[in-house]
Amino acid sequence: MAEMGKYWVDEENGQLVFQDEEGEDRFVIEDEIYLDDHKYIILIPADLVDDEEEEAYIMKVIRKDDQEILSVIEDDNEFERVKEAYLGLLD
Repeated sequence: MAEMGKYWVDEENGQLVFQDEEGEDRFVIEDEIYLDDHKYIILIPADLVDDEEEEAYIMKVIRKDDQEILSVIEDDNEFERVKEAYLGLLD
């Protein structure tokens, strides 16, 4: 499971910020989903929030040593189940 690099919440702007050697990427947390005893968050790039055809990212939240770590979902079946659960919330 691939863990994300450094990130934090910019509370002033209400955004999740990822930082790597190339700079910062800012996201708005669109929603949280709980499925099979796991927590997932839906992220939308901050610069696309007002776009009608916005793209979203699904990240898995893993608890490790009292910290929350964001991870990319590498299992296709798990990703599809979470995606379907999220799309079901939108109906």
